Amino acid sequence: MSARVTRIRAVLEHVALVLLGIGGPFAYAMASPIYSSGDEAAHVDYAFQVWHGELPVFEEGLELGNTVGVHPPVQWTAHHPPLLYLLLAPFVGPLADAGNIEGAGMAGRMVMVALSIALLYAIRGIARLLLPTVAGIGLASALIVGLSVWFVRLGGSVYTDTLAALVSALAFYALLRLARGRTPVRDIVLFAVACAGCALTRFSLLPVAVLFAVAVIVIGHLPGPLRARHAWTAAVAAGVAVVASSLWFYLRNIALTGNASGGHPDWAAEHTRRVARPVLEVTRDPAFWTRMTEQFSTGTYPPLPRALETPLPWTLLLFALPLLIGLVAHVAGVLRERRERAVRLVILATALCACGGIAIMQIMHHAGGGSAFARYFFAMLPFLAPFLALPLLWARALPLAAWTAVRTTLLGLEIASTLARELSGPQAAFYPTPTWIGFGVAVAGASIALGVLVGAPRRTTP
Repeated sequence: MSARVTRIRAVLEHVALVLLGIGGPFAYAMASPIYSSGDEAAHVDYAFQVWHGELPVFEEGLELGNTVGVHPPVQWTAHHPPLLYLLLAPFVGPLADAGNIEGAGMAGRMVMVALSIALLYAIRGIARLLLPTVAGIGLASALIVGLSVWFVRLGGSVYTDTLAALVSALAFYALLRLARGRTPVRDIVLFAVACAGCALTRFSLLPVAVLFAVAVIVIGHLPGPLRARHAWTAAVAAGVAVVASSLWFYLRNIALTGNASGGHPDWAAEHTRRVARPVLEVTRDPAFWTRMTEQFSTGTYPPLPRALETPLPWTLLLFALPLLIGLVAHVAGVLRERRERAVRLVILATALCACGGIAIMQIMHHAGGGSAFARYFFAMLPFLAPFLALPLLWARALPLAAWTAVRTTLLGLEIASTLARELSGPQAAFYPTPTWIGFGVAVAGASIALGVLVGAPRRTTP
């Protein structure tokens, strides 16, 4: 392949990533009235209070005076660490101060769109390091995530999930770079900062940061390019960064609520229909797992056409089946090669354990009376996307083309359903024309990505 063709392909790949990062999230931001979901006003209020140099308190409610959508009776996002809200504050605060409450929320949504683009680049980097011999794996992984249900919805709403996926993905990316013996100082700094970002974004990411620190130490003592002293330096630096950046906040949670997570299970039991359940009961509940794995198809209101309204078959076809095939193919490939076999197996185990840790934290959250939303599993996708993409790249990426056609069709139907919702109470405006423009941008990004992938040289050894 000539240098000119290589440069053109590289440019097209960046164009595809940016269009995918913008398209779906922007479409949802335009289709869903601001503050129409239960938590969005509370998240924007948190950023507004940070803008004024304060941290919210659960019992004191919201300072944001939104008159449309949902206005929560208490500040039920006060338990979250403040990183997202520090990023949002300069965009939300001035508009809210000027009395443009709806504009403040929309500005927050545009910040989330920008974070969505960054997340796709992080996933691309992970996939390239995880499966370096597979041509196009980075772009294919980003394409899959960019068309997923919760990438679109969370990227177009003010929630912590997109940032949680981004910081955990960056920490894993730094771990992979360290394992490959890249630039130790730079990667150690990135690893420490990303682990601190995990702790400053979500309590549920603390075990993931600890897992990565343990994994880097283990890898440092296996045959491979990572030296033990660099591994220990990275782990210690991450631990120091986590403690220095976030310990104060979790101590504050304990002082205010009696627990580090900052939850209020008694209030939830009294004021919502959610009740505590035994952990084993939640673990064995098929409905919990069916709901939480709705990452590539989801129930909508109004319902989708009859053939599409049940998410489970699409979850099996678009998610579970290719993921299982990809994992088996990757393990078989690792076992065939002796070079750095132990390191590669530890990395695979780390990715799967990270997903397991996220699942366990959400099981415990739900067992304690918390809600069970599929978006809580979205943070798993950066770790799983490369394995999901692997078999879809076989046969000159024709399976990926079929997968993309199905998923974009479902996405269009989901967006149409969002536009057709009938919400109770006063609501902000929504914008159908910009919504469909955003959808078109996402389709254009997916089409460009497929064009790059179908024409790529074939290297598909996992």
